[in-house]
Amino acid sequence: MKRLLIISLVFVALASLFFSPVQSPGKLAYPVAFLGLMALIDYKHIGSWMACGLVLSALGDWQGTQGHFLGQMALFGLAHIAYICYFTRRIQRKPAFKAPWMTVLCVLISLVALVSIVPRVPTSALRIAVTVYCVLILTMLRMALQQRDSWFTLGAALFVLSDFILAWNRFVSPVPHASWLIMIPYYAAQWLLFIRVSTLLISPREPGTRDTGRPPRRAASPDTRRPDNP
Repeated sequence: MKRLLIISLVFVALASLFFSPVQSPGKLAYPVAFLGLMALIDYKHIGSWMACGLVLSALGDWQGTQGHFLGQMALFGLAHIAYICYFTRRIQRKPAFKAPWMTVLCVLISLVALVSIVPRVPTSALRIAVTVYCVLILTMLRMALQQRDSWFTLGAALFVLSDFILAWNRFVSPVPHASWLIMIPYYAAQWLLFIRVSTLLISPREPGTRDTGRPPRRAASPDTRRPDNP
């Protein structure tokens, strides 16, 4: 837990740098790049898909600082695919859980975005890209809800909120204090996902050991064990 506290403090310091008047190229990307680096260092336990999602997000942030909106959106789309893969693998290790309201919620959000934002996108190619991205991030939200975990749910919901404000500010009308309203939920979302995955590393059944997400092996019964070599 001490390690996570230190990581969180460094992350907050880097996020604060973005809102400060300090001039630093690419400072927007520093916080999530730091989380991505920490995830890569411990990828065997955090999971390659989650680490990949954080790194792709950091690269998307960097593209944003360079003014490459399509590149930024493409990289974040790939990041959401990585998060979807992580959540899907985790669901496969848990009992089936069906809740139609989750799908209904995601469909309603999609309809709001399609009706209020997509028609304002200036070109047909960009409209297609925005629509695809909308499907990806809402699929990520749907899979996060499927985890039945408040940290994952809140992280994904804040991600959607951040991108919705970003899209509204870019395509519909300027949003007051847009930088704060976009970046605070975004940074919080990435932090929540990283911290939650990190806290899943310690198994409550065996203090001090790591939980890789795999079900525990069942001990072989005496009649099924191989006989010892003579």
